[in-house]
Amino acid sequence: MKLGKILVAAATSGVLLSGAFMIAEEYTGKSAFAVNMDNTRIELKTKKGTVREVLIANDIPFSADDRIEPGLDTKVKGGETINIYRAREITIVDGETTTTRKTTYRKVEDILKELNITLGDQDKVTPELSSEVAEVDTIKITRNSTTTETKKEAVKFETKEEKDDTKYVDEKVTKVEGKNGEKEVTYNVVREKGKEISREVVSEKVLTEATTKVVVVGTKQRPAEQKASSQATSSSQSYSVQSAPAQSYSAAGGSVRLSNGNTAGAEGAAAAQEMARRTGVSASTWEHIIARESNGQVNARNASGASGLFQTMPGWGSTATVQDQINAATRAYKAQGLAAWGMR
Repeated sequence: MKLGKILVAAATSGVLLSGAFMIAEEYTGKSAFAVNMDNTRIELKTKKGTVREVLIANDIPFSADDRIEPGLDTKVKGGETINIYRAREITIVDGETTTTRKTTYRKVEDILKELNITLGDQDKVTPELSSEVAEVDTIKITRNSTTTETKKEAVKFETKEEKDDTKYVDEKVTKVEGKNGEKEVTYNVVREKGKEISREVVSEKVLTEATTKVVVVGTKQRPAEQKASSQATSSSQSYSVQSAPAQSYSAAGGSVRLSNGNTAGAEGAAAAQEMARRTGVSASTWEHIIARESNGQVNARNASGASGLFQTMPGWGSTATVQDQINAATRAYKAQGLAAWGMR
């Protein structure tokens, strides 16, 4: 075997040394060369020719999978260094497919290029592209799919408050009901092994505008005397609903009729039901109060300033509508109980 003088040189990170190994000496038709392979540097003197001829003449083995620089058919004259990068096996796990391939590179990015493996923008590689792998390492590629999805979604309505100095601070009235709108949203969805890992909005198109809810809020402070005063009524007599000794009444079909013929009326009966729900006091008690105070007349007014079904004073709030009257009666009850209507 014609190998000449052999020098062993450790290669950094397993990469063979490169560059020209210059030897000017020539004799008897032979030229000096250096061959780097398998972490070994061989110096030899042989006849000129192609790289292939130099390697064969000196019994230096190589295979079709090896990467040889300069190329096998390159003519060399002497003084050159021939680098042989031996092919080695590496495992490639590409999605659901596992194969064993041969490579002459160590850097992940270079290995994938050599094996003509292309990556998508969303694909992941382990180890990272800049990493170097040992001979027994595995490169894992996770293929991620990107799809476009379009769906309709609600546009949530906003709520806006309007100040009203004619209403008290504890009064709120919905002026305009809010309503959700609708929009069409397009997403780019990335999935890994069928499982969604990210979602990005590409575009939005409003199909129906949302309607802003408008709430009127009072800013006027209630007078101190109205907050503390007893709820005045159109009748000064005091009585107990349970025994009702001063006035007798009968209930028929959910309607109370006093001995003087007064009733709560249809609207009053409905208001009594709502008051019973809010306060826990029986609807018949509230019907009795309404029958006595207003005879079921929604617009009843008293010289004292009391008004509505329950004959509440202005300090308890507006009585413009039946709902306002219920709200005012609720405030009076919470502050004074049934005593607001002279009851025990």
